[in-house]
Amino acid sequence: MSNERYSSLLVSCFRVGTSRLVVLRDVSTYHSRTPWEQSMKNRERFLNTMNFKPVDRLPMVEWAGWWDKTIHRWKEEGLPKDLEDAGEIREVLGLDAMRQWWIGAKKSTFPVPEEYGKGAVSDRTSYVRVKEHLYPEETFDRNTVAQWAAQQKRGDMVVWITLEGFFWFPRTLFGIEAHLYAFYDRAEVMHAMNRDVLEHNLRALDRFCEVCVPDFMTFAEDMSYNHGPMISKPLFDEFMAPYYRQIVPRLKEYGIIPLVDTDGNIESMASWLTGVGVEGFLPLERQSGIDLLRLRREHPGLKMIGGYDKMVMRKGEAAMRAEFERILPVMRQGGYIPSVDHQTPPEVSLENYRIYLRLLDEYCRKAARSSR
Repeated sequence: MSNERYSSLLVSCFRVGTSRLVVLRDVSTYHSRTPWEQSMKNRERFLNTMNFKPVDRLPMVEWAGWWDKTIHRWKEEGLPKDLEDAGEIREVLGLDAMRQWWIGAKKSTFPVPEEYGKGAVSDRTSYVRVKEHLYPEETFDRNTVAQWAAQQKRGDMVVWITLEGFFWFPRTLFGIEAHLYAFYDRAEVMHAMNRDVLEHNLRALDRFCEVCVPDFMTFAEDMSYNHGPMISKPLFDEFMAPYYRQIVPRLKEYGIIPLVDTDGNIESMASWLTGVGVEGFLPLERQSGIDLLRLRREHPGLKMIGGYDKMVMRKGEAAMRAEFERILPVMRQGGYIPSVDHQTPPEVSLENYRIYLRLLDEYCRKAARSSR
Protein backbone atom coordinates (compact mmCIF):
# COMPACT_ATOMS: atom_id res chain seq x y z
CA MET A 1 0.00 0.00 0.00
CA SER A 2 1.43 3.40 -0.93
CA ASN A 3 2.43 6.11 1.52
CA GLU A 4 0.01 8.44 -0.31
CA ARG A 5 -2.90 6.16 0.49
CA TYR A 6 -1.79 5.93 4.11
CA SER A 7 -1.54 9.72 4.35
CA SER A 8 -5.07 10.01 2.99
CA LEU A 9 -6.27 7.28 5.32
CA LEU A 10 -4.69 8.97 8.30
CA VAL A 11 -6.25 12.35 7.67
CA SER A 12 -9.68 10.89 7.00
CA CYS A 13 -9.77 8.28 9.75
CA PHE A 14 -7.51 9.41 12.61
CA ARG A 15 -9.25 11.40 15.27
CA VAL A 16 -7.96 12.12 18.75
CA GLY A 17 -10.72 13.64 20.80
CA THR A 18 -12.37 16.13 18.46
CA SER A 19 -9.34 16.88 16.29
CA ARG A 20 -7.77 15.08 13.36
CA LEU A 21 -4.30 13.61 13.71
CA VAL A 22 -1.92 15.33 11.29
CA VAL A 23 0.39 13.27 9.08
CA LEU A 24 3.83 14.26 10.30
CA ARG A 25 5.56 12.85 7.24
CA ASP A 26 4.62 16.04 5.37
CA VAL A 27 6.52 18.40 7.63
CA SER A 28 6.64 21.16 5.00
CA THR A 29 3.47 22.54 6.61
CA TYR A 30 5.48 23.31 9.73
CA HIS A 31 9.00 24.01 8.47
CA SER A 32 10.57 25.83 5.56
CA ARG A 33 12.96 23.48 3.79
CA THR A 34 16.22 24.13 2.00
CA PRO A 35 17.00 22.38 -1.32
CA TRP A 36 19.37 20.13 0.64
CA GLU A 37 16.57 19.07 2.97
CA GLN A 38 14.30 18.29 0.04
CA SER A 39 16.92 16.05 -1.58
CA MET A 40 18.03 14.02 1.47
CA LYS A 41 16.30 10.65 1.62
CA ASN A 42 15.70 8.32 4.55
CA ARG A 43 18.62 6.00 3.96
CA GLU A 44 21.17 8.76 3.36
CA ARG A 45 19.94 10.59 6.45
CA PHE A 46 20.21 7.44 8.58
CA LEU A 47 23.71 6.53 7.40
CA ASN A 48 24.98 10.10 7.66
CA THR A 49 23.71 10.37 11.21
CA MET A 50 25.23 7.07 12.28
CA ASN A 51 28.55 8.04 10.69
CA PHE A 52 28.70 11.50 12.27
CA LYS A 53 28.06 13.33 8.97
CA PRO A 54 25.79 16.35 8.35
CA VAL A 55 22.04 15.83 7.89
CA ASP A 56 18.97 17.97 7.29
CA ARG A 57 17.38 16.43 10.39
CA LEU A 58 18.01 13.37 12.49
CA PRO A 59 16.08 10.22 11.50
CA MET A 60 12.65 9.81 13.05
CA VAL A 61 12.40 6.13 13.89
CA GLU A 62 10.76 3.74 16.29
CA TRP A 63 13.17 0.81 16.21
CA ALA A 64 10.99 -1.52 18.30
CA GLY A 65 7.50 -2.65 17.44
CA TRP A 66 4.70 -1.65 19.76
CA TRP A 67 3.13 -3.66 22.55
CA ASP A 68 -0.08 -5.30 21.44
CA LYS A 69 -1.85 -3.52 24.32
CA THR A 70 -0.58 -0.16 23.07
CA ILE A 71 -1.84 -0.80 19.55
CA HIS A 72 -5.19 -2.05 20.89
CA ARG A 73 -5.60 1.19 22.85
CA TRP A 74 -4.63 3.35 19.88
CA LYS A 75 -7.11 1.58 17.63
CA GLU A 76 -9.83 2.45 20.13
CA GLU A 77 -8.58 6.05 19.93
CA GLY A 78 -8.48 6.33 16.14
CA LEU A 79 -5.66 4.25 14.66
CA PRO A 80 -7.08 2.42 11.62
CA LYS A 81 -8.18 -0.98 12.85
CA ASP A 82 -6.88 -2.91 9.82
CA LEU A 83 -3.25 -1.96 10.49
CA GLU A 84 -1.15 -4.85 11.81
CA ASP A 85 2.32 -4.62 10.28
CA ALA A 86 4.75 -2.62 12.44
CA GLY A 87 6.46 -1.12 9.41
CA GLU A 88 3.18 0.13 7.99
CA ILE A 89 2.16 1.54 11.37
CA ARG A 90 5.43 3.47 11.53
CA GLU A 91 4.79 5.05 8.16
CA VAL A 92 1.17 5.88 8.95
CA LEU A 93 2.39 7.70 12.04
CA GLY A 94 4.85 9.69 9.94
CA LEU A 95 8.04 7.92 10.98
CA ASP A 96 10.82 7.14 8.50
CA ALA A 97 10.52 3.90 6.56
CA MET A 98 12.45 1.06 8.18
CA ARG A 99 12.15 -2.73 8.00
CA GLN A 100 13.70 -5.44 10.15
CA TRP A 101 14.12 -9.16 9.57
CA TRP A 102 14.85 -11.36 12.58
CA ILE A 103 17.02 -14.27 11.42
CA GLY A 104 16.17 -17.00 13.88
CA ALA A 105 18.09 -20.16 14.66
CA LYS A 106 15.14 -22.46 15.40
CA LYS A 107 12.83 -24.36 13.11
CA SER A 108 9.09 -24.27 13.70
CA THR A 109 9.34 -27.83 15.04
CA PHE A 110 11.50 -26.82 18.02
CA PRO A 111 9.81 -28.10 21.21
CA VAL A 112 8.16 -25.34 23.22
CA PRO A 113 9.04 -25.51 26.95
CA GLU A 114 6.13 -26.23 29.22
CA GLU A 115 6.95 -23.23 31.40
CA TYR A 116 8.34 -19.79 30.51
CA GLY A 117 12.04 -19.55 31.26
CA LYS A 118 12.64 -23.27 31.14
CA GLY A 119 14.81 -24.94 28.53
CA ALA A 120 14.89 -27.95 26.23
CA VAL A 121 18.62 -28.64 26.75
CA SER A 122 20.40 -29.73 29.92
CA ASP A 123 23.54 -31.45 28.61
CA ARG A 124 25.34 -32.52 25.43
CA THR A 125 23.00 -35.48 24.83
CA SER A 126 19.87 -33.33 24.92
CA TYR A 127 21.54 -30.71 22.72
CA VAL A 128 22.37 -33.33 20.08
CA ARG A 129 18.77 -34.54 20.29
CA VAL A 130 17.23 -31.12 19.56
CA LYS A 131 19.68 -30.12 16.80
CA GLU A 132 17.37 -31.49 14.14
CA HIS A 133 15.01 -28.67 15.16
CA LEU A 134 17.69 -25.97 14.91
CA TYR A 135 19.55 -24.01 12.22
CA PRO A 136 17.02 -23.83 9.37
CA GLU A 137 18.29 -23.47 5.83
CA GLU A 138 15.64 -20.89 4.89
CA THR A 139 15.59 -17.96 7.28
CA PHE A 140 13.78 -15.21 5.34
CA ASP A 141 11.28 -14.61 2.57
CA ARG A 142 13.25 -13.66 -0.54
CA ASN A 143 10.36 -11.94 -2.30
CA THR A 144 9.64 -9.68 0.65
CA VAL A 145 13.29 -8.80 1.16
CA ALA A 146 13.74 -8.15 -2.56
CA GLN A 147 10.92 -5.59 -2.36
CA TRP A 148 12.68 -3.95 0.56
CA ALA A 149 15.93 -3.94 -1.39
CA ALA A 150 14.30 -2.02 -4.24
CA GLN A 151 13.08 0.67 -1.84
CA GLN A 152 16.44 0.71 -0.10
CA LYS A 153 18.21 1.21 -3.44
CA ARG A 154 16.02 4.24 -4.13
CA GLY A 155 17.05 5.61 -0.75
CA ASP A 156 13.53 5.43 0.67
CA MET A 157 14.00 2.68 3.25
CA VAL A 158 16.50 1.53 5.87
CA VAL A 159 16.83 -2.25 6.17
CA TRP A 160 18.25 -4.06 9.18
CA ILE A 161 18.52 -7.61 10.45
CA THR A 162 18.81 -9.21 13.86
CA LEU A 163 20.96 -12.24 14.58
CA GLU A 164 20.70 -14.28 17.77
CA GLY A 165 23.79 -13.56 19.85
CA PHE A 166 26.15 -15.69 21.88
CA PHE A 167 24.51 -14.96 25.25
CA TRP A 168 20.95 -14.88 23.97
CA PHE A 169 20.92 -18.08 21.95
CA PRO A 170 22.25 -20.54 24.58
CA ARG A 171 19.81 -19.04 27.09
CA THR A 172 16.90 -19.93 24.80
CA LEU A 173 18.09 -23.55 24.84
CA PHE A 174 19.14 -23.98 28.47
CA GLY A 175 16.47 -21.76 30.01
CA ILE A 176 17.13 -18.61 32.02
CA GLU A 177 18.48 -19.95 35.31
CA ALA A 178 20.16 -23.07 33.93
CA HIS A 179 21.95 -20.95 31.34
CA LEU A 180 23.81 -18.98 34.02
CA TYR A 181 24.93 -22.19 35.72
CA ALA A 182 25.97 -23.62 32.36
CA PHE A 183 28.90 -21.20 32.05
CA TYR A 184 30.46 -23.29 34.82
CA ASP A 185 28.74 -26.67 34.61
CA ARG A 186 28.26 -27.12 30.83
CA ALA A 187 31.09 -25.10 29.31
CA GLU A 188 31.70 -27.54 26.46
CA VAL A 189 28.01 -27.53 25.50
CA MET A 190 27.93 -23.72 25.60
CA HIS A 191 30.86 -23.57 23.20
CA ALA A 192 29.24 -26.13 20.91
CA MET A 193 26.06 -24.05 20.76
CA ASN A 194 27.96 -20.88 19.95
CA ARG A 195 30.10 -22.55 17.30
CA ASP A 196 26.94 -23.86 15.66
CA VAL A 197 24.98 -20.62 15.83
CA LEU A 198 28.02 -18.76 14.49
CA GLU A 199 28.09 -21.05 11.47
CA HIS A 200 24.34 -20.64 11.03
CA ASN A 201 24.52 -16.85 11.30
CA LEU A 202 27.36 -16.58 8.80
CA ARG A 203 25.52 -18.75 6.28
CA ALA A 204 22.25 -16.85 6.75
CA LEU A 205 24.03 -13.50 6.50
CA ASP A 206 25.64 -14.39 3.18
CA ARG A 207 22.31 -15.56 1.76
CA PHE A 208 20.47 -12.47 2.93
CA CYS A 209 23.13 -10.23 1.40
CA GLU A 210 22.64 -11.93 -1.96
CA VAL A 211 19.22 -10.24 -1.98
CA CYS A 212 19.74 -7.15 0.17
CA VAL A 213 22.70 -5.81 2.13
CA PRO A 214 21.31 -4.41 5.39
CA ASP A 215 22.31 -0.93 6.49
CA PHE A 216 22.82 -2.07 10.06
CA MET A 217 22.19 -5.08 12.23
CA THR A 218 21.74 -6.01 15.87
CA PHE A 219 22.89 -8.97 17.87
CA ALA A 220 20.05 -9.91 20.21
CA GLU A 221 21.71 -10.42 23.60
CA ASP A 222 19.77 -8.94 26.55
CA MET A 223 22.79 -9.67 28.74
CA SER A 224 22.48 -6.72 31.15
CA TYR A 225 20.06 -5.37 33.75
CA ASN A 226 19.83 -2.20 35.83
CA HIS A 227 23.04 -3.01 37.72
CA GLY A 228 25.10 -3.93 34.66
CA PRO A 229 26.05 -7.16 32.87
CA MET A 230 24.79 -10.57 33.94
CA ILE A 231 28.21 -12.16 33.44
CA SER A 232 31.80 -11.18 34.19
CA LYS A 233 34.43 -9.97 31.76
CA PRO A 234 36.37 -13.30 31.97
CA LEU A 235 33.20 -15.21 31.01
CA PHE A 236 32.57 -12.82 28.13
CA ASP A 237 36.14 -13.27 26.94
CA GLU A 238 35.88 -17.06 27.04
CA PHE A 239 32.37 -17.74 25.78
CA MET A 240 31.40 -14.78 23.59
CA ALA A 241 34.37 -12.77 22.33
CA PRO A 242 35.86 -15.54 20.14
CA TYR A 243 32.63 -15.80 18.15
CA TYR A 244 32.16 -12.04 17.82
CA ARG A 245 35.69 -11.82 16.42
CA GLN A 246 34.71 -14.21 13.64
CA ILE A 247 31.44 -12.63 12.54
CA VAL A 248 31.97 -8.89 13.01
CA PRO A 249 34.67 -8.69 10.30
CA ARG A 250 32.26 -10.35 7.85
CA LEU A 251 29.60 -7.77 8.66
CA LYS A 252 32.06 -4.95 8.06
CA GLU A 253 33.14 -6.44 4.75
CA TYR A 254 29.54 -5.96 3.64
CA GLY A 255 29.47 -2.43 5.06
CA ILE A 256 26.89 -3.32 7.72
CA ILE A 257 26.96 -1.37 10.99
CA PRO A 258 27.08 -3.90 13.88
CA LEU A 259 25.14 -3.01 17.02
CA VAL A 260 24.17 -4.98 20.13
CA ASP A 261 20.62 -4.99 21.48
CA THR A 262 20.76 -5.47 25.22
CA ASP A 263 18.35 -4.06 27.78
CA GLY A 264 19.55 -2.60 31.05
CA ASN A 265 22.72 -0.66 31.79
CA ILE A 266 25.59 -1.31 29.35
CA GLU A 267 28.02 1.36 30.54
CA SER A 268 30.44 -0.96 32.32
CA MET A 269 30.50 -3.51 29.50
CA ALA A 270 30.48 -1.19 26.47
CA SER A 271 34.24 -1.56 26.09
CA TRP A 272 33.96 -5.37 26.07
CA LEU A 273 31.90 -5.25 22.90
CA THR A 274 33.64 -2.36 21.17
CA GLY A 275 36.82 -4.35 21.81
CA VAL A 276 35.53 -7.09 19.49
CA GLY A 277 34.39 -4.66 16.81
CA VAL A 278 30.81 -3.83 17.78
CA GLU A 279 30.12 -0.17 16.99
CA GLY A 280 27.17 0.66 19.20
CA PHE A 281 24.07 -0.21 21.20
CA LEU A 282 20.33 0.08 21.58
CA PRO A 283 17.95 0.65 23.41
CA LEU A 284 19.89 2.52 26.18
CA GLU A 285 17.14 2.37 28.79
CA ARG A 286 17.02 5.48 30.94
CA GLN A 287 15.40 3.67 33.87
CA SER A 288 18.48 1.45 34.14
CA GLY A 289 20.57 4.52 34.96
CA ILE A 290 22.31 4.99 31.61
CA ASP A 291 23.76 8.48 31.14
CA LEU A 292 24.10 9.22 27.41
CA LEU A 293 26.48 12.13 27.91
CA ARG A 294 28.78 10.09 30.13
CA LEU A 295 28.64 7.18 27.69
CA ARG A 296 29.59 9.50 24.81
CA ARG A 297 32.43 11.09 26.78
CA GLU A 298 33.88 7.67 27.55
CA HIS A 299 33.26 6.29 24.04
CA PRO A 300 33.35 9.25 21.59
CA GLY A 301 32.72 7.18 18.46
CA LEU A 302 29.92 5.04 19.88
CA LYS A 303 26.80 4.69 17.70
CA MET A 304 23.57 4.76 19.66
CA ILE A 305 19.83 4.37 19.08
CA GLY A 306 17.19 4.86 21.77
CA GLY A 307 17.77 6.60 25.09
CA TYR A 308 14.46 8.53 25.28
CA ASP A 309 12.76 7.69 28.57
CA LYS A 310 9.47 6.00 27.67
CA MET A 311 8.16 6.60 31.19
CA VAL A 312 7.68 10.34 30.59
CA MET A 313 5.48 9.93 27.52
CA ARG A 314 2.24 9.59 29.48
CA LYS A 315 2.93 12.76 31.48
CA GLY A 316 2.22 15.33 28.80
CA GLU A 317 4.10 17.82 26.65
CA ALA A 318 6.13 19.58 29.33
CA ALA A 319 7.64 16.33 30.59
CA MET A 320 8.32 15.10 27.06
CA ARG A 321 9.97 18.39 26.09
CA ALA A 322 12.19 18.26 29.19
CA GLU A 323 13.33 14.78 28.18
CA PHE A 324 14.26 16.00 24.70
CA GLU A 325 16.21 18.86 26.27
CA ARG A 326 18.10 16.30 28.36
CA ILE A 327 19.27 14.32 25.32
CA LEU A 328 19.66 17.28 22.91
CA PRO A 329 23.41 17.73 23.59
CA VAL A 330 24.06 14.16 22.41
CA MET A 331 21.69 14.55 19.46
CA ARG A 332 23.81 17.50 18.29
CA GLN A 333 27.00 15.42 18.27
CA GLY A 334 25.94 12.91 15.60
CA GLY A 335 26.18 9.14 15.83
CA TYR A 336 22.98 9.08 17.87
CA ILE A 337 19.37 8.56 16.82
CA PRO A 338 16.84 9.41 19.54
CA SER A 339 14.08 6.87 19.95
CA VAL A 340 11.89 5.43 22.68
CA ASP A 341 14.16 3.36 24.90
CA HIS A 342 12.04 0.28 24.29
CA GLN A 343 8.43 -0.33 23.34
CA THR A 344 6.00 2.51 23.95
CA PRO A 345 3.89 1.39 26.94
CA PRO A 346 0.08 1.15 26.77
CA GLU A 347 -0.29 3.97 29.31
CA VAL A 348 0.64 6.35 26.47
CA SER A 349 -2.45 7.61 24.66
CA LEU A 350 -2.50 8.22 20.93
CA GLU A 351 -2.83 11.93 21.68
CA ASN A 352 0.32 11.89 23.81
CA TYR A 353 2.15 9.87 21.18
CA ARG A 354 1.14 12.48 18.61
CA ILE A 355 2.69 15.15 20.86
CA TYR A 356 5.83 13.03 21.17
CA LEU A 357 6.10 12.80 17.37
CA ARG A 358 5.67 16.54 16.96
CA LEU A 359 8.43 17.16 19.50
CA LEU A 360 10.62 14.48 17.93
CA ASP A 361 10.36 16.27 14.59
CA GLU A 362 11.14 19.61 16.21
CA TYR A 363 14.21 18.39 18.08
CA CYS A 364 15.55 16.26 15.23
CA ARG A 365 15.65 19.46 13.16
CA LYS A 366 17.00 21.59 15.98
CA ALA A 367 19.85 19.14 16.60
CA ALA A 368 20.78 19.07 12.91
CA ARG A 369 20.76 22.86 12.58
CA SER A 370 22.93 23.42 15.63
CA SER A 371 25.46 20.76 14.61
CA ARG A 372 26.25 22.30 11.20
